[in-house]
Amino acid sequence: MGSGLARMTGGALAAILLLTAAVAGATLWSDRRDRVRHESDVATGGVGARAIPIMTANGCSGCHTIPGVPGAQGQVGPSLDSSLADRVFIGGVLANNPENLIRWVREAREINPHTAMPSTRITQQQARDIAAYLYALR
Repeated sequence: MGSGLARMTGGALAAILLLTAAVAGATLWSDRRDRVRHESDVATGGVGARAIPIMTANGCSGCHTIPGVPGAQGQVGPSLDSSLADRVFIGGVLANNPENLIRWVREAREINPHTAMPSTRITQQQARDIAAYLYALR
C-alpha cells in the first residue's frame, strides 16, 4: 500500500510541476507579446489596438491577408503578417522603417504611381496606428 501512495504522490507532484511550467510559459509568452506591442507603439507613435477598425473601414482586408483582422484574406497585395518586420523594402521601393511604412500606407501612389496599392489618405495618426499593429505581429 505504501508504494501505491508514493506513486499517487509522485504523479500529483508531476502534474503540479507540469501545470506550473505551463502557467510560467503562458506568462512569458503574454509578457513578450505585450512588450512587442509596446515597442511597436513607441516606434511608430501609434496605438496598434486601434488599427483593426481603421483597416476594415479602409478596405485593407480586400487586398491583404492580415492576421487578426476579420475577413482579411485578400490575395492582391502581400500578406501583412509577422514577416513584415523582417522585410528589407516596403512596396519594393522604400527602406522598411516605421516612417516609411506610415508614408506608404497614406501615399503609396505618390511614391510609386504604378503600384496597385491606393493612396488611402487616412490621417497620419491612423497610419501610425496601422503601422504599430503590423509591426507588432512579429
